[in-house]
Amino acid sequence: MAKMLAENGKKNLIGPKVRLLRKQRGLSQEQLMGKLQLLGFDSERGVIKRIENGDRFVSDIELKALASFFHVSYTYLLDVPIDEM
Repeated sequence: MAKMLAENGKKNLIGPKVRLLRKQRGLSQEQLMGKLQLLGFDSERGVIKRIENGDRFVSDIELKALASFFHVSYTYLLDVPIDEM
């Protein structure tokens, strides 16, 4: 069974918001990954890039870790249009 995609064909909804939040904190993708690994988010190199580009599905556990790290709600990551941020 095929996985659902966002209306724009991307594999996740949160990528643009993750990029914006990361840049607001002055972090590189590698730096963000290092900080997330300290919270138990263990993943391979380049995962942040693929999330931000919408090329990777995001699990509920990863969504929770990202929301916790950025001190935002799940709803904020999922529902707030990027142009309203």
